[in-house]
Amino acid sequence: MEEKSISQMREELRDFYFKKVKPNLETLNKKRKKSRIDLVALVLILIGFAMFFSIGGLKINGVSLAILPVICLVVGAMVLMLNHKDEKNRVIQIDVNGEYEFKKMLMPEFLKIFGNLQWKDLGKSVKPVNMEKYKTSNLLSSFLVGAFGDRIWGSYRGVKFDIFELDTSKTSLQSFINTLMILPFVFGCGCGLFGLGFVILSLFLSWLSDILNNGTIYVWFLLIYLIGIPLFVIFKYISQSGFRGVFVEFDMNKNFEGHTFILERAVTNRGIKFERAKFEDVKLEDPSFMQKYEVYSDNQVEARYVLTTAFIERFLNMKMAFKAKYIRASFKDGKIIIAIDAGRDLFQMANLNKDTDANTFTELFDEILSVLELINTLKLNQRIGL
Repeated sequence: MEEKSISQMREELRDFYFKKVKPNLETLNKKRKKSRIDLVALVLILIGFAMFFSIGGLKINGVSLAILPVICLVVGAMVLMLNHKDEKNRVIQIDVNGEYEFKKMLMPEFLKIFGNLQWKDLGKSVKPVNMEKYKTSNLLSSFLVGAFGDRIWGSYRGVKFDIFELDTSKTSLQSFINTLMILPFVFGCGCGLFGLGFVILSLFLSWLSDILNNGTIYVWFLLIYLIGIPLFVIFKYISQSGFRGVFVEFDMNKNFEGHTFILERAVTNRGIKFERAKFEDVKLEDPSFMQKYEVYSDNQVEARYVLTTAFIERFLNMKMAFKAKYIRASFKDGKIIIAIDAGRDLFQMANLNKDTDANTFTELFDEILSVLELINTLKLNQRIGL
């Protein structure tokens, strides 16, 4: 099958917008605005419940403060009812940008511009991605809360690929809402484990203090447990180095047995843990590159085969092209995985603050194309050295 040129794909993009998008744009933008109103209403209801349990029993000058949470609950409920008054089957949307409606209708057709590609919203999946492969690639630091976004996969220019979005940065509104949704469950489990640990430790220390006839041991160890454990969890959370971008995985069409990976020399990689005894430092001949990046491999010969001067140049150019905070790469099991932290949500079809228009799809086209063109940039469809 003959590959499309970029000019052909742009022509198909133009046809796609005028035939598929524009006739449905007004309806989809209305749904997006409804989703935003639903979000405001749900936040009001959440605040109402929180206020009811925290200040509901208080009074000021004989007036009960319970009126405040009641107002929030009533206003929130009324907003939801009015927002869906014309619907027979009222469905509350909690999608922050109202974007899912756009993508469900348009993304499968949109991706046909690039070939036979597939799309899935990982945020709607129970088990979005098996992260073990990406953790063992040594490109990802540990994270407590993560929000998955789009996944696009298929074959482009004869090379199989897989792309998915991940946000562990705690900065996006979607991540914040995901955190709120799982917070009661996590908090309950955490309190249960913390309480169980307290009981077990208390019984053990009580037995130990009786044997040693020293009650201060009991007091000090319990204080360390009660204060130290929460402080440790808080520190781990606030010191977490977040990731907000895409993981891109390509078949390399090349056989190699070792594992080589590149990390930036920065605090952002402090959470990445691997068996350092298993890997050696790889010293390359480019001093400016080695000042900014560190390279590890369990096969020095193979590492120098894949990390050619041409690859390093393309690797650095990718960081500039995506305006990325950082970029990492791993060569393992016949694949190359590239982690690009763009610091923003990629592949958007709708935005919280503005209506979707023709520019939205032009930007989306350019983002997807820039990722897929890594195949040409890295010459992955050629069975030659990098």
